[in-house]
Amino acid sequence: MYMNPSQHPGHQGSQVLYQAEPDWQHQMMHKRNAIMGAVHPHVGRTIRVTTIDGHTYEGVLVNVDGHHAYLHVTPHAQPYDHHRPIYTPAQFQILTLVLFELLVILLLA
Repeated sequence: MYMNPSQHPGHQGSQVLYQAEPDWQHQMMHKRNAIMGAVHPHVGRTIRVTTIDGHTYEGVLVNVDGHHAYLHVTPHAQPYDHHRPIYTPAQFQILTLVLFELLVILLLA
């Protein structure tokens, strides 16, 4: 059941800074599941991803879970956004991309 945050008990005098549309959650879950279903069969293959912010990354898709795509990228081969979380043991980097931020996903090999 949808309830305005200002109507929740214990929130007297609180000010709503942002409130999503009531159907937003359903739409976002639908889009996230569609993206996951499209890319999951291609784990282990090389892809190119463009995010909604215009960043483009290329690498091997190593995993997809309910929220993220994990891309194995070669060091120094791409202009990384250094604010993104990157797991970097020795010579290997995994770039974590949020599924609902992905705009275009191309299968390369």
